[in-house]
Amino acid sequence: MDIFQERYLEHQNRKKELFENKQNTNNFKKNTDFLVKEKLINFLDLLGDRRSQRTFNKIPISDYETYYINKAIQLSPSSCNRQAIYIIETDKKFAESMLIGGKGWIGKADKIFLLFADRKAYKSPSEKLFMPYLDAGFIGQNVYLMCEILNLGCCFVNPNIRNENIEIFENRYGDDIFCGALVIGNYNTKSRKTPLRDIN
Repeated sequence: MDIFQERYLEHQNRKKELFENKQNTNNFKKNTDFLVKEKLINFLDLLGDRRSQRTFNKIPISDYETYYINKAIQLSPSSCNRQAIYIIETDKKFAESMLIGGKGWIGKADKIFLLFADRKAYKSPSEKLFMPYLDAGFIGQNVYLMCEILNLGCCFVNPNIRNENIEIFENRYGDDIFCGALVIGNYNTKSRKTPLRDIN
């Protein structure tokens, strides 16, 4: 049994305990309603201010900011608590030459984090097609929101590698599942707010 299977079984046991030990939460809810409203307002402001940022200046990201970005990654949810996504910081020149969606702009960012899923964590053949990317997506969203709080720019770049570069990329990083990249840096001017779709 590997570490990912152990985490999965622990996750299943926690779910079982939750259903076996249901408690009435009405009193707790009544006592916390006033806090919920304040949190909702702040959270909606945070969501509304988030952007994908593709222009950056040369000011480096501080150790303080890096610490909180790493905490956002650590606190990201994952399927069955696998925690199978790991991050590798790469150099800008290499990333710009490899990533189709980053041509012409990611080299100006301060940090580029590549997101990989450990192949051993995903046992079912069918879930390998989508679950690693969902787990990486949760990390992406957490980092986006943390960067918004820190007043940093962030953009997710899809995991497409140019066909002629796939072998070069795999020789450098191995054959785990590449799930995309997070590009982060300081900026002078924030990207414009995009129109919201109607969800009704």
